Order: sequence, then structure tokens, then C-alpha cells
Amino acid sequence: MTFIPNRPELLGRCQCPKAWTMPLLRFTKSVITTSRQPNLVRGFAMRHRASPFTPPFDPYSYSRGRWLDRNEQRQKARRLDFNFEALLDVAVKCSDGAREVVACEKREGGFNRVFIIELNNGAKVVAKVPMQFAGPTALMTMSEVATLRYVKDKTHVPVPRVLAWSSEPGIGSVGVEYIVMEHVSGVALKDIWGGMTELQHIELIESVAGLVKELCAHDFGAFGSLYLNTAGKPTGTLSIDEEYCIGPHCGRQFWGQNSDQIIQDTIPLCSQGPWQSLSASFAALSRISKVTIDKRGSPGSIVENHMRLLESSRKILEVVGDSAALREYCSPLLLHPDLHARNIFVDPNNPTKILGVIDWQSAAIEPAFVHAAETPDFAEEPLLDRTLDADVLHGSHELQEHARRCKKTWTIMISLCPKLGKATTLNTTLCRYLANISLGCSNEPILLRSLLTDVSNEWSDLELPGTCAYQPSQEEVKLLSVELDHSESTQRLQAFLSRLLGCETDGWVEEGRWDDVFPIYREQYAEFVNACIESREQDETVQDAEEKANKLWPFDLR
Repeated sequence: MTFIPNRPELLGRCQCPKAWTMPLLRFTKSVITTSRQPNLVRGFAMRHRASPFTPPFDPYSYSRGRWLDRNEQRQKARRLDFNFEALLDVAVKCSDGAREVVACEKREGGFNRVFIIELNNGAKVVAKVPMQFAGPTALMTMSEVATLRYVKDKTHVPVPRVLAWSSEPGIGSVGVEYIVMEHVSGVALKDIWGGMTELQHIELIESVAGLVKELCAHDFGAFGSLYLNTAGKPTGTLSIDEEYCIGPHCGRQFWGQNSDQIIQDTIPLCSQGPWQSLSASFAALSRISKVTIDKRGSPGSIVENHMRLLESSRKILEVVGDSAALREYCSPLLLHPDLHARNIFVDPNNPTKILGVIDWQSAAIEPAFVHAAETPDFAEEPLLDRTLDADVLHGSHELQEHARRCKKTWTIMISLCPKLGKATTLNTTLCRYLANISLGCSNEPILLRSLLTDVSNEWSDLELPGTCAYQPSQEEVKLLSVELDHSESTQRLQAFLSRLLGCETDGWVEEGRWDDVFPIYREQYAEFVNACIESREQDETVQDAEEKANKLWPFDLR
């Protein structure tokens, strides 16, 4: 589905936000019909054709950085082939009085490429193009547009207004799905948080919690993603009202998309919802996990053990999904999927004032416990580094005390929110298990085994009927201990390298720092392998020690 920009001279509509509450759905059909009239479109394009703009960057390739792990695969997955000039033309058409692009900035996100476009009339717009692994083709754009409009229509949460969009990647001059929206003013909270006072931190947290409370007040009859209730909506949707409906969930875990890989064509049809019961959602996730695990190409014994874990999990989820006692913790809830400081924009002169909340991609109507299991980064306690000297450590303790007060404020505020407040009282172990399953953790055998073991140990306290379907043997408990030790060692090594090299824990390095970082990385790798060889046990060969070192080393670049 494609929408051309809302221009007053063509559509006769007011540009103020209130005019977008009901209007678009009523004249969508006429707009689309009009936009297909060749003469009108040609004349429209000629009047507002942007002059050629040569960007100071490559719009198609990922250029922000490189990875120490799976770099070639990740770079290839982030390659986008589309008509950049046509996208700029769409941006020009979105702003009244604009004739050309005067500046453009490219920003790379985890799942999108974003262009901040400045026009000759002084206006700025944002064009967002999703990566191929960001979510289900077409549906994710349709759902994000609907979610932004729903939030703007129904709440006071400040979100950017959608100006133009297309969910048809193979149709139209741009050749890829996109969203063009207004530019959010202000600064990202992450860039100003460190300079705010403690009182400002508390007031900001209260403001964010107030927006969350407003979202929590909305009731839904099913789990899934939001869509506009128009002719172009997906099949099998459930109507909310004349404007909106609930359809297939756009979460990557429901489409076999993980680690920049896509196996969407092998996922069972009708496994993405919408679902009117929690048990139906869990059953779909179990089916998808079986397909995903089977497609990994792992050795047979590993697949068999993983499948046994998955079957135990499926039986537990059946019990949970049918439990009336847990129903009140599972209410359908629409919240931002990544409510962290990088996605909240505030007034630089009054940082307690929120000007915008961005990046609603993959937002969906999910069980309340999914959101109860996560705390935003600005309300989370930092981990202390015990290796710091006494003076620095003392300062770190003060920061941690302040962070605890922020977290306590957040906890109190969230407890007052409808549905979400109740979900926060769910048993911590059960909440963590259900939230991780809902987010696709069944595909990770070590994490799944750990979660199942915790649930089994606390089953008698969970007020669930019968016995736990997962009863680990002594051998499995020992295996888990070894797996967790191995995993913890790798994670500690990742954290050490991240601090030493100044890179992300997944091995991402900013492009401008690569030539400085890479030699240090190679030196650290060689030292680690040598240390493993020197400390090997008597019955271990040098080759065995090298293999062990490579299994523990977190990145594949050697």
C-alpha cells in the first residue's frame, strides 16, 4: 500500500495534527485513485521536482562501522538497492513550499537506514528505509504507520507525524518500502542524561511513566500488531473500530528472522496471529521454534536435545496458557518495544519535557508480562567495576545509589499503571521465563535450559496445577552448569574486549577507529590463545587447547 504526501493544494486538508485523527481513512481511496491519474501525477512531480542532490555518502551500503564477528554477512544483509533520488523527491513533496534538498545526513540503526533531509524552505523531514531482516516485508511498515497514527490519535504521547509511506517494495519509483515523517526536535535523552540533576532525572522518569500509564489504559481483545482498517489490510484481522484493526504480529521471532538471517518462507502459515488467547500465541511460537531449530543445520544430537527442551517448554506453556489464575498478568497491552534513552527526545533547555518518542517499529499488542520483565536503561542500576581504584569506586557507589533511587521511582510509578502494574507482581522466575519465550528465546538452547530449570525448581510456588513437565536429571544439571560457565566466560571476555577496544559487545567498531582497534584486537587474540596453551592440563594437546580457546573467543575474526 502506498500513500502520497498530504499536500493542501491537492487534497484540501488542514495540516494541523487534529486533522489527521479521522480524515485519512475517509479519503484514502480517493487519494490513491487520484494519484494513479498519469496527468495529475506528472504535473505534480514537475512542479515539485527536486534539483539533483549529490549526497556526501553512499546511500546503499552500510558504512558506519564494521564487526569483529560475521562482518561480511552483516554488511551484506545491510545492503539496500533502491532509487535514492526518488526517495528525496518524495521528501520534497511532503513539505509545502519546498523545491529542493539542500542537505542530507545518513544514520545507521540496527534495523533501519535513516536519512535526515533538510529542504530549501528550512523544513526537515526523516525518511526511514528498513533492512531486509527487520521484519516481515510490507507488514512491518503498514503496522508501524498504523501504530504511530493510533498513538497520535488516542493518546498524548508525542510521536512523529507520518507524511508519506509505501509498504510495496517492488512497486513505485523508490523501489523499496519506506516511511517519511516529520523531524522530531530536541535532543536524545542519552546525550543529555549525564548533565541532568538528580531532581531532573526523577521528574523525567515520572513524565515517561505518565505516558506509559496513558498507553496502558487502552484495552484490546487480541494479541498481534496494529493495522489501518482499510482495503489493504492483511487477511484475518480483528477490527478494533472503523479505523484500526489487529493483525499478524510483526515481531521477528514469528517470522524466522534472527541474527540477520531470514527463513521466512519455511515458517508455517497463519502462525503469526492475531490470537485471542495466550495459549494460541504460545502454540504458534512452539511451532515456529521447531522449524527454526530444524533449519540450523546443527548436528543431530544437538537438535534432538534442543527438541526435547522445546517439548517440555511447550507442555509448560499449555498449563500456563490455560491457567485462569495467571490471566490477570497477561492482559493485551500496547507499549513502545524499546523505551530507552536513545529513543526519547527532550527539550535541551528543559530536559524533563519530552518532545518525542521515536522508533515504534515492531511495537505490538503483547501480554503485559513481556513489558514487566524489562526496565528502561535510564532507570536501571549500573554494574560496578571492582577493578577501579578507591576514589573512582567511591564515585561509582554514589552513582549507583542515585541509579537505585531512579529505579525505585520507576518501579513505584509503573505499579500505578493499569495491567502493567499487576504484571510486575508476577513471580519473577515465571515472568522472566514467559517474557523470554515470547521474545523468541526458545531458539537458544542454553538460555532455554536455564529458564526451564529455574521454573522447575520453583514450580511448587507458582500456583500451577500438576507437576512441572521439565524435571532435569543430575546429568542435565551438570551439563547446564558447564554450559553456563562456558557462556559466562565468553560474556566476561566480550565485556573485557568491549572496554579495552571501545567497541560494542557484539564486536561492532566505528569505521573511523577500525585501523587503530584491529591491531590491538589481533594482539589480544594471540595472547589469549597462548595463555590457554600454557595453562592446558597434562592430558591436553596444544591443538586441544587452541580449540578450547577458539570456542571461548567471542568473535570469529582471527
